[in-house]
Amino acid sequence: MRIALKTIFLGMLLLALAACGRKVNPEAGGAFESDSLSYLQLENQCARNQIVQEPVTREIAYMYADFQARFPMAFFSIPERFYDYKIPLIINVDDMEKKLAQLKAKALDEAMLSKNLSGLAIDLFYLYQHSMRYEGQKCQFGMLMKKQFNDTRPYLEMKDYCREKDCSPKIIDALTGSQAQFVQERVVKMCRSFDPSNTNCQAQYNVQSKNRKVSTLLSHYQKRFEKERYDKLFVLRDSHLKFQCEQNEAQVVTMNLKVLSNGWDTEKLGRMLSYVSQMWTRGSFKLAIEIVEEKGSDVIEIIPTNGGISYVPDEDNTQVYLSQSLDAITQKKVLAHEFGHVLGFPDCYTEFYDGQKSDLVYYEISAEDTNIMCSLKSGVSVPDNYLQMLREKSCVFN
Repeated sequence: MRIALKTIFLGMLLLALAACGRKVNPEAGGAFESDSLSYLQLENQCARNQIVQEPVTREIAYMYADFQARFPMAFFSIPERFYDYKIPLIINVDDMEKKLAQLKAKALDEAMLSKNLSGLAIDLFYLYQHSMRYEGQKCQFGMLMKKQFNDTRPYLEMKDYCREKDCSPKIIDALTGSQAQFVQERVVKMCRSFDPSNTNCQAQYNVQSKNRKVSTLLSHYQKRFEKERYDKLFVLRDSHLKFQCEQNEAQVVTMNLKVLSNGWDTEKLGRMLSYVSQMWTRGSFKLAIEIVEEKGSDVIEIIPTNGGISYVPDEDNTQVYLSQSLDAITQKKVLAHEFGHVLGFPDCYTEFYDGQKSDLVYYEISAEDTNIMCSLKSGVSVPDNYLQMLREKSCVFN
């Protein structure tokens, strides 16, 4: 049902929105600029037409398109939302249905709508983005279920606990009540990362608890999880590519990459690649990117896609699928992130599918983290040690 708003109110509302620092991104050709999108919305490896959409996602898409058409200025600039391991984003069909029903009720309340159109637009924007992510990942829920064992929350929660409380063996082994339960749950979850058998992990804990040696088990799984799970989020993959490099007299190393023109507008492609080069250049390391006309085994191909998805296939790190539905500024950031995959770095955000609860779970490691492989929020950059790893492990010198 369409909502009738008085013309004078709508005019005042749009003027107020324009006067509140909301701006059009000129580089995007008039598109609305948003710093709010994370890799959650912008990076995945599923084509949305492979599986029939949930009815609720079609309803959300209709409401979103309808509101965008009627109240475009309400979507002029969307504030950033952040999801970390303490408050992760959890997407499932039931929650989407409940949130859609709530937004529909608000949209039918003309008095409420007149007071908080911007707030409704923000909630609708994120509900739409989350529903598209859910649909975009459905075809790989099986693979994402396996990634549940990479859930870093028990490890990070235990680290937080030990920063606030005494985790010496004597104290841990004597814990009772809720604190003992807290430690037990996290030890068992870290164990399950390596042994899916909950029974076996629980049995290990029970034995060590009876012998008052929980601290030994905790220390074992903390160290193992850190080495085999957490630390690997921030280093080059074992199968990373290597590239031609050269070093000048000032000890500056230049890594040379080639990118296929592939029908792109040369000026646009050049601007995007210049941003990528700047992002991955600092100090004694420089990334140089040359646009070439002929394909080769060492040539990177940027393939435009019409959907909202951007990704580098695991099986071929010389291909970058780049969404064309993004504004120019966001697209450059996404491309810089995807080149991180080309160079061999994994994502350092966490996403998995909980099959028992039918939840798609996503979170970033830290609100303070500005690693471009972990987040797309404002101020992201490439860590210095990433450039050092490239210099030491990915260069082939003639």
